[in-house]
Amino acid sequence: MPNQEHVLSYARSLAETLREDLVWNPGRNQDGRGWWEINDRRLLPALMANAFAGMEFLRQYAGEDSFWTSRAAEVYQSKGDNQSTESGARAVGDVLLTWVRQVEAGVGEIVGARAWSEVGLISTETMGQVRRLLEDRQTHPAAAIVLCGAALESALRSLIEARGLELTERPSLGAYTRLLRKEELITKQEAKDLDQVGGLRNAAAHGEFDELSRERAGLMEQQTNLLLSKISELQL
Repeated sequence: MPNQEHVLSYARSLAETLREDLVWNPGRNQDGRGWWEINDRRLLPALMANAFAGMEFLRQYAGEDSFWTSRAAEVYQSKGDNQSTESGARAVGDVLLTWVRQVEAGVGEIVGARAWSEVGLISTETMGQVRRLLEDRQTHPAAAIVLCGAALESALRSLIEARGLELTERPSLGAYTRLLRKEELITKQEAKDLDQVGGLRNAAAHGEFDELSRERAGLMEQQTNLLLSKISELQL
């Protein structure tokens, strides 16, 4: 079962990613309302994927029927009070941070943490979201690629916690892969596959879209499912 501080730390980190690269546009409308916009439009699919990850995180840790989960979905779908997609994504981050403060103050709780540590749930829920993103022709394949990377990172972190291993470098998909390879829990080929997936995820997250296609995203989905299956076996 994940440590509470690890859960809250991840929530804060996820919220921070939903603020990165955003600038405030004050607008020139009569109502005087502005909106948040991303300074590089190529990064928008990655921001959207992180917003999906934030909503999935709240569903798992705050509860599927909780106010926090429904509020995050509401602010994202309404584009932050009808402002912009970026405003909606940032608002999801605000919901995450408010939930963290509630838990730290003792007036909120973490639910479903044990379920989150089970890779099978990640495979079912997060990869289901990946499938829906790939089927949506209006969504850039980079969003599905970023979410695949998030699914693997969550699964690897869960495995490391379950095994009681100590990470000596900054948490990341690459760091988790190196530690598991050092402990001989994964093969050299599996480590290579994880590095390949991580590289593609990083390209998508940084707006390097030249080689990203729906077909390649589909292949990454298949590869991620295979890797999650292997990680699930190591949990036993």
